[in-house]
Amino acid sequence: MNPIRSLGKAIARTGLALAGAASLYLSAAWVVPTDAHAQPAAARPRVSLNIGYIDTSINGVGVIAAANKLDLWNKAGIDVKLIPFTNGPTQIQAMAAGSLDVGYVGGGAVWMPASGQAVLITPNEKTFGDFLLARPDSNIKTVKDLRGRKVGVPDGGSGEMILTLALEAAGMTMKDIQRIPLDPPNVVSAFVAGQIDAAAIFSPLANQIRDRLPATVVVANNKDFPKTEFVGAWVASKQAMSGKPEAVQRFLEVWQQVNDYRIKNPRDVVALASAASGAPAAQLQGQVDALEWWPSSQILADNKSGLTRQRFVSMQELFVKLGRIKTPVAPEAFINTELYERAMESRK
Repeated sequence: MNPIRSLGKAIARTGLALAGAASLYLSAAWVVPTDAHAQPAAARPRVSLNIGYIDTSINGVGVIAAANKLDLWNKAGIDVKLIPFTNGPTQIQAMAAGSLDVGYVGGGAVWMPASGQAVLITPNEKTFGDFLLARPDSNIKTVKDLRGRKVGVPDGGSGEMILTLALEAAGMTMKDIQRIPLDPPNVVSAFVAGQIDAAAIFSPLANQIRDRLPATVVVANNKDFPKTEFVGAWVASKQAMSGKPEAVQRFLEVWQQVNDYRIKNPRDVVALASAASGAPAAQLQGQVDALEWWPSSQILADNKSGLTRQRFVSMQELFVKLGRIKTPVAPEAFINTELYERAMESRK
């Protein structure tokens, strides 16, 4: 809601990945037209931002579509280029190349800012959309039943995270199962075809499996592990944070308004996101049903109390177990809460 090995492959294909990003700029970038005479009330000088988002995620395209509908970019004095991506890691790569300022990453990719590759500027959601599923004919009912069985899981990402937590709780490790690494869409096809016995996968792919095989057994879910929340976030490049913090702050002003709007109007945001991206409304609504959004004022309070930082400390501990980072770092090293507070103050 992001891989180590997948990322390795992606880095090996850096030229291809960045060429793809460039192609998005040339052909698929969503450029929001602006009126040079339509200055916001405070008449602030206009700023520019390149913003990425995941076009199949309600947490990505939902934010973008709602901001467009409410004309918030123009009201905040931002000239934006909005660029669709399929996942978080490729956005981080684009940031490293200097072609992206802000983007959304799901919980499985939060290890990347934690490793110093970007700066986390606001948590976005807590998800309950990660599942360890078993085929109806597998006779698998509990995690211990997975011993020796074939479990499909994408390398890295939140599927691997939920699998690790489930195995650990059962006193098991990856060595106790036949771990079958698959690309996310292939997990669905392999599961339905009976090529694997179980799958560790995230929504909306988990929903696709359960729709196609309604008797699928839910072996584990995020709700089984309340001490480790899976939190997605919006992040900014280091270059944007140092070179145009005012623009990043204005993004947060827009995000805060969208965040509170979507909490009150989730079905409207689902409809807007579906129309903008072509993703089925039912798929996007399924994501909404499996997450929690916090009011913007609550996020501010959590930032001040230290709860926001604690959430990511818990995630780092899991990332260390997965080998994505060597040691946890102080949350202040990759989380900036000052701009969020300034954005809230600016909106008063």
